[in-house]
Amino acid sequence: HRQLMEEAIALVEAALALVGHRVEVVIEGYRQIFLDELGLDPLHAEIDELRKPLAPYNIEPSGLTRDDWLDLLITHKLQPAFPRDRITVIHDYPASQSALARIRPGDPPLAERFELYLGPYELANGYHELNDAAEQRARFERDNARRRERGLREMPIDEQLLAVLERMPDCAGVAMGIERLLMCMAGTDRIADVLAFPFSKA
Repeated sequence: HRQLMEEAIALVEAALALVGHRVEVVIEGYRQIFLDELGLDPLHAEIDELRKPLAPYNIEPSGLTRDDWLDLLITHKLQPAFPRDRITVIHDYPASQSALARIRPGDPPLAERFELYLGPYELANGYHELNDAAEQRARFERDNARRRERGLREMPIDEQLLAVLERMPDCAGVAMGIERLLMCMAGTDRIADVLAFPFSKA
């Protein structure tokens, strides 16, 4: 995933070069960016500590988990402050936010995952892909348990994915929001400016 992270950075830099834009690149671990920017340790802070910086937003706390508060800190406090002329890459997420990524053993264990931002826009989410079917099944089941607790409909288990995971070679993957990249290249905050036709006519 670290190699793929560098490739994703190079792709965004090359796209921006097409329109004459150059940006700086900052690569930082998930824990460190919280410590540097918010003075909080995301891996050990109590939930009440995580909620304090978000008090001005009057967020209804019922049903929110620790990971929800961490996500809200990124979207409400960190992400909006990222400079527009900077690629920011955050890597090594808490194991509880692994999604489809492998977890690297350690104290604490960390998800081998990264997110790439250009200015305040999240452009890419990448993983060192998990290829352990039993572990992925357990994650699906945990996700559905959380959905039940929240009164949401359970998602069907993706049996086809599980069937191929054990045969999948060691690899990394990334999803990139091309429309957001085009917005940054065009210097616009309106996604409509980079779409061939509006959503209403899709």
